[in-house]
Amino acid sequence: MSKLEQEVMVIVWKCRSCSVRNIMTKLTNKKLAYTTVATILHRLYNKGLVARKSQGISFSYSPKIAKETYIKRFAQAFINKFFSSFGDTAVISFAQSIDSLPADKKSYLLKLLQKKYESK
Repeated sequence: MSKLEQEVMVIVWKCRSCSVRNIMTKLTNKKLAYTTVATILHRLYNKGLVARKSQGISFSYSPKIAKETYIKRFAQAFINKFFSSFGDTAVISFAQSIDSLPADKKSYLLKLLQKKYESK
């Protein structure tokens, strides 16, 4: 997802149901053309991330996927690609990066890993 698609998606998740004009008022770049925002929403619709409902001559858009579900899928795809592309180097890099996390995040991550390991 592009940076602009991400920004639009965050707005749609917050609004729950909104038009192109609603979204335009909430974007950081207020100079985007109506057609640009409409195109982004059409792309998100084609990707299955938003639903659209006809309202006269325009559409109302709503999230088709929960933010948490999207984040999980994105993270899983990223991690799978990262590890399959870089193998042992990725594992070592990931393990070393755990030390740079804030203490509470590090503890939480290690507990999740331990729980996952014990469940097998």
